[in-house]
Amino acid sequence: MPLPLNGRVLARVTRLAAVAALAAACAATEPASGPTLDISASGNPYFEGVRKQIRARWSYPCLTSPTTGACEYMNAQVAIEFGIRQDGSLAFVDVTQSSGYAVYDTQAADAVRRAAPFPPVPADVMASRPARSTGIPVRAQFNYVSEPKQ
Repeated sequence: MPLPLNGRVLARVTRLAAVAALAAACAATEPASGPTLDISASGNPYFEGVRKQIRARWSYPCLTSPTTGACEYMNAQVAIEFGIRQDGSLAFVDVTQSSGYAVYDTQAADAVRRAAPFPPVPADVMASRPARSTGIPVRAQFNYVSEPKQ
């Protein structure tokens, strides 16, 4: 059963950054405490909204141990690329680097799908794309990190 991100398990995305025509400046922030999903590109507030939409739909499922049958949370990273059309609709979602756990790969990709549609892409963000672009590509890294038991 998936736990929401605000459960006892710490899951964080350290980076979800837009890819612009000339590689927009991206920043990742380490959380002081608790789960975070961070996205930024040149400080544009549009990406904060995208981050919030995805985070609200992302959870950390457990894996059943084959030896004990217990629910376990594994540390894993999933890299995702997705496209947002100018109108905010989702163009595509691809897992570009698997975590090695299909359930985590699927959960990250599905969180992006469930978060769509996004707000329309602002003109200043579209201006960074080549002429005739119909949207923006976004790269995301989802980090699943379990808290040590206390």
